[in-house]
Amino acid sequence: MSQFTVFESVEIIHLPVRRVWELLTDWGSANLWMPQVTYMEPNEDPPRVGTILDYRTEKYTRQFVIHDLIEQAALVLHTAEDSDSLSYRFDLSDKGADTQVIVQVSIIDPDLSVAECEQLAEQVRVIDEPMLARLKEYAQKAP
Repeated sequence: MSQFTVFESVEIIHLPVRRVWELLTDWGSANLWMPQVTYMEPNEDPPRVGTILDYRTEKYTRQFVIHDLIEQAALVLHTAEDSDSLSYRFDLSDKGADTQVIVQVSIIDPDLSVAECEQLAEQVRVIDEPMLARLKEYAQKAP
């Protein structure tokens, strides 16, 4: 599988890993921290590898597929619409009482030229780069 890295972000969230994981995988609240998402719901509960997450934006209904899931450690979502899919990888690690979260966004299996990948990557960065900061803000205010 080839991939083109769009961006990587790191945040320390002042909550334990267990709680950050709960908030990260609270699909009904994804709209509070995922840019442009207005609604998200899994097609099965509990979600596992292969689960489809239906989500909406203001203009579209789309899907993520859970590509990898390691409880309280890693979650990888792939977009399901295009041959030039996006991958969103969230890695969580314990830092004492806090949690380090790393998100890496990539274009996977691109059937695009380097210039086209760079153009798509710029569009994704503009929309999604604030995602992890928004997750931190949401998590630290969540009940």
